[in-house]
Amino acid sequence: MEIFPESSFFKERRAPALPTPDEIRAINKATGGIRSTNFNRPTPVIVPSLGLVVKYGADVAIVEAQIQMMVHKQLQDRTLAERWPSMNENERRYVCEELKQMVNAWRTLEHGGHDHFIGSLGKRPLNEIFLRNHSALAGPFQGADTVQPVQASCDIDIDLEVASVFTHDDLVPCNIILLSGPVPKVAAVIDWGQAGWYPTYWEFCKARRVTLLPKYFDSVSQEEWHNTYLPMIIYPVDEETYYYPWLWFVLSKGI
Repeated sequence: MEIFPESSFFKERRAPALPTPDEIRAINKATGGIRSTNFNRPTPVIVPSLGLVVKYGADVAIVEAQIQMMVHKQLQDRTLAERWPSMNENERRYVCEELKQMVNAWRTLEHGGHDHFIGSLGKRPLNEIFLRNHSALAGPFQGADTVQPVQASCDIDIDLEVASVFTHDDLVPCNIILLSGPVPKVAAVIDWGQAGWYPTYWEFCKARRVTLLPKYFDSVSQEEWHNTYLPMIIYPVDEETYYYPWLWFVLSKGI
């Protein structure tokens, strides 16, 4: 287990040590949630007394902690999915504009000291959940044209020249935290475990494809999000040119 002593938990001396894995699993199991004992992606555990949000499971990689060493200071803040039904049109548009600026900012992130590549932080393979059972397709891909190799490997039939940009890759309402208070404002975007450098169209295609469970986001809200509000946040891609070839990759791999 890798420890990050520079994190706020240790700097603020909230406790002598972190909770043990067994303690976290026991807390999760006690909630009775349908994913509380899931091996790959159990529900994250919140420990308010320690100011901790704990993500764990077979699909959670160290790279997520390296991308985002973050513990929420205001655990009373709620997700966009939770507040969405009570928000009016102006509030929704305001939040979408904030998110648009955030997306545009992280899409400018450079590769650091590495040459251009498609992959996760540190030139690691992509942690894309759609590639979980297809590790040979996860790269990293590098070279003069970094996008073409990943498209060829994944059978994504796009002939146009495409750049690569830093991508969150799980931009859904339950990963968007709003500040508590009467006026909804974005506090943070969480869950960066799948983030990395992907083709430019990937962020929109993935966000449009992913559907949350109805208990977290009902079907009406989900449709509004995909069709009306997501295009306000991420510039929509042409369906015939980008989305359908990308969707074919997802469906053809049995995902």
